Amino acid sequence: MFPRRAQLWALIVSVACALGVLSAIAAAAPAHRAAPSRAERRHWCTRHSHASAAARRRHRCRARRSGATPGAPAASAVPGAPGAPARSTPAPPTTGAGSSASPAGSPPGSAQEGAPSPPPSVPRVQVTAVEYSFTLSRTTVPAGKVIFEFVNQGQDEHNLNVVPGEGPVAGAFPDTPSRSVSDQAVILRAGSYTLFCSLPEHKQKGMKATLLVE
Repeated sequence: MFPRRAQLWALIVSVACALGVLSAIAAAAPAHRAAPSRAERRHWCTRHSHASAAARRRHRCRARRSGATPGAPAASAVPGAPGAPARSTPAPPTTGAGSSASPAGSPPGSAQEGAPSPPPSVPRVQVTAVEYSFTLSRTTVPAGKVIFEFVNQGQDEHNLNVVPGEGPVAGAFPDTPSRSVSDQAVILRAGSYTLFCSLPEHKQKGMKATLLVE
């Protein structure tokens, strides 16, 4: 009976040893397989570093041939900067015959010399009427358009007539009430004009004046 137990224990021990050996082999297999992968990575890194070094050498060679400093950033082309490519600038347009630009050397403001001057102001003559006289603000005016301002400061109605020495009446104001003012433009030629009130006996009493047109 004891020899059988010894044989059984020997068998169990043998099986356990076999299982241990198999486990060790299985554990060692991934490590054995991973070893070539690390070697391949080292080989790839070595090739990549060699390729990068070769690329840098080629870049330095090209930089030496072109005169640029290796590793320096390329300068942007700035117009007018040394070494920048020349850029053509279009010429300014020539001044045509109808240009308003002043010629060189002309004084400032000479371009406005040809501008038309404003028309001269129209002369005015104020005729003030009272009982029984006319008073003129001026006795001489230039020929042409003249504006008469008739001011009745008298107590009665009065009118105004502008008559040349020869010819028809040049202008006439109707009967104007007391304390009233009226205007009228008249074209006068050179000569002497008589201004008077045509109401009965007003002219004879002194409501008249003389205007000279030059």
